[in-house]
Amino acid sequence: MMTLVQWSAWLMVICCGLFAGVILTFQVERINLWARMPIEQFAVDFRRSVLRVDPMQPILGALACIGGGYFAWFSLGTPRLLAWVGVALLVVIVVASIVIAEPINSRFRRLPEGQLPDGAERYRIAWRRFHTARTIFTLAAFACCAGAVAASA
Repeated sequence: MMTLVQWSAWLMVICCGLFAGVILTFQVERINLWARMPIEQFAVDFRRSVLRVDPMQPILGALACIGGGYFAWFSLGTPRLLAWVGVALLVVIVVASIVIAEPINSRFRRLPEGQLPDGAERYRIAWRRFHTARTIFTLAAFACCAGAVAASA
């Protein structure tokens, strides 16, 4: 029978892995395409993409933090340190996403499909830069969470 610490490790790694996978997929696949699309096409594609992903990502991040926090609380040494760093990075990512990315997302979501917010090109550039930084932090968070579990074995 698995203990709560083991279940929390699973929750942390699975949710953080899914969170990181979505972020990395956007970085590798969507960002490149969006940079080359005409701004009108970008507005439609961006709006559709964030409509699907926005509700899921904070939930995955929160579940990874809950699992990571529980795992860290009841672990010692390197696993504890790595789990806390992973949780801290996830918190920074989720908060920064709410503060920086979500206002940009909302500008596109609030308008009818195909309509551009004022300054759309500027928002596209800002979102791309933010997302690149977010990807780096997310991969570091996942590495810490996975490393915490590996170090505890």
